[in-house]
Amino acid sequence: MAVPASATYSVKAKEEAHKAFRTLIDAGSAAGRLKIRDASDVLLANIPLGDPCGTVSSGTGVLTFDVTATEDTSADATGTAAYGEFTDSDGVIHLSLPTQAGTAAVSGKLVLNTLSIVSGGPVTLVSATIG
Repeated sequence: MAVPASATYSVKAKEEAHKAFRTLIDAGSAAGRLKIRDASDVLLANIPLGDPCGTVSSGTGVLTFDVTATEDTSADATGTAAYGEFTDSDGVIHLSLPTQAGTAAVSGKLVLNTLSIVSGGPVTLVSATIG
């Protein structure tokens, strides 16, 4: 085996870790949420997640969040999305990820339809994957 440049986990370790993480997001009496914030921590949008919030690949260990019907139809404030927080239904933050505008998945980033959020307008989560 070659000397690793960084930590290297087995697929099984990633799979089990991401299943446990998914369980944290799905915990509680309702589905988890994704809170989109600007660089000053102002809440721009509050997107409900599915329950379960996603699936974990047994072949790669990647957690892919279910983005079907994940939209805030009326954003809370106007601003530029900088990051998002995945919370359980009680509002406990379990992961923060930077945002990016686009149409395709980017591992480790929240991909939104736009970073320019307008109060009262829709905000759609295009993709979110970790792993």
